[in-house]
Amino acid sequence: MEGWASPLRRVAYIFRTEKSMKNAIVGATILVLALANAAGQAKVLTNDPLTGLALIPATVVVDNAGNLPVKMPDGRVCKSKMQGNFYSLYNYFSKHNIKVSNVLAWYSSHLSGYHKVSGYESRRSQTAFYNSDRTILIIVTGNPGAAGEDTDAYSVAYERYEPGLSEKTATSLTQGKISCN
Repeated sequence: MEGWASPLRRVAYIFRTEKSMKNAIVGATILVLALANAAGQAKVLTNDPLTGLALIPATVVVDNAGNLPVKMPDGRVCKSKMQGNFYSLYNYFSKHNIKVSNVLAWYSSHLSGYHKVSGYESRRSQTAFYNSDRTILIIVTGNPGAAGEDTDAYSVAYERYEPGLSEKTATSLTQGKISCN
């Protein structure tokens, strides 16, 4: 009985060793591919690809995760074709979220020549910056709070309209009731 048990142990040992080596190689390969993939996904944009305008650094909500936009569905607002990119500014798990007032100060200093209009709807502040022909709007939305409260910023949207919106329509976007006059 001793004669055949020993070779079986050696075969089992060799099999376990080869299997461990294969598992180590497969594991190392998966790790390398995952790291390469993560590095490719963590792209940090400094400008919005739709408008070419600067992005506030707070669009990087999670370290090493990048800040690629969420493309908003193409649509129409009144008689204008709309395209947009959405960026989150809020991380539920972070203690370092940015206040709306700081976001507005940043955009005010980076969007020279843009007009600014503010509104409040559904317990959220909304502030829009728009260019003179109202073909580009940057809309900053706050987290829910009382009117006038400096809440954490929730998001920023970069929107392009063709043809440009009327001033009344651009203003109405911050108030939750779109006016096409």
